Amino acid sequence: MTRRKWICTCWLSAAVALNATAATERDSDPAETMVPASAVARVPTPSTTPAVAQPEHLFASPTRADRIGRVMAPVMINGRGPFRMIVDTGANQSVLTHSAAALLGLTPAEDDGVKLTGVTGSQIVPTITVDSFETGSVSQRNLRVAVMHSVSGGAEGILGMQGFAGKRITVDFVNDRIQIADSRGQRASRNFAVIPVTIRFGRLLLAEGRVGGVRVHAVIDTGAERTLGNRALRDALVRLKRLPAPPTAAGVIGLTEVEQRGEAIWTRRISLGDVDITDVDVIYGDIHVFKVWNLEDEPALLVGMDVLGMLHTLVVDYRIKEVQIRPR
Repeated sequence: MTRRKWICTCWLSAAVALNATAATERDSDPAETMVPASAVARVPTPSTTPAVAQPEHLFASPTRADRIGRVMAPVMINGRGPFRMIVDTGANQSVLTHSAAALLGLTPAEDDGVKLTGVTGSQIVPTITVDSFETGSVSQRNLRVAVMHSVSGGAEGILGMQGFAGKRITVDFVNDRIQIADSRGQRASRNFAVIPVTIRFGRLLLAEGRVGGVRVHAVIDTGAERTLGNRALRDALVRLKRLPAPPTAAGVIGLTEVEQRGEAIWTRRISLGDVDITDVDVIYGDIHVFKVWNLEDEPALLVGMDVLGMLHTLVVDYRIKEVQIRPR
């Protein structure tokens, strides 16, 4: 069979060339049970001309020159809503804001806290239990949900991947659509490329790839704004002299609002299977979430919405363990 390749030039000077490889499943539980991973990176950026006004997207906001995209889903809770929640493939637990809990008439149990772990740190937060929690074909009952004062982007919560076994998420950034449905094992159509993934910690999507010739584990994370690399990857690239650009100081702020320092470095090429992503500013550092995921000592990467939001369509299929992507 002849392999096909697609190439597109995207916002933020990234080009993507696409195809596929195979992988197997590993499934275990992390020491910390909740890992919402919504990261905001503060990086100095050069001045640009004013952006042309673009129509607002309700559910699938693409990455543009002036902002990083996000994925939202409408969620019905206790028969009320819909509540707009950030879809976070890096999270194994859902989160609601205090204002959303108040609208439901629910008071968080301060004496029933849970340890919430984000990209940069952890904290104890209260919880509520909801009778019903529904989005697409996902329907859960008597669900315990963490509660925080706020989450990024003005959302009313974070939709973690509990309950998504056998599901398929389709995000169309061009037409502002999201679908959460039972997977029928659909293989990618001719306009799509495939990144095989393994599943860790229940729902974490882990692909194998290379950065500058260094083998990496790569987490596909729709809840993180920026693409991140761990210290082990940076050190390996430095040894091989594969980081040609000088670093820029950067801060990474996670869901828990703890800030960690890092270095934003222009990275020439990231390859996931036959997917090549070029010219990406990756933030490297001793970032807490890699330790949580047991990826601290091996070269590892977190692929965020700065890259994923530049696609036409993103499909995550938990049944067949594939990420299917269509470029713009």
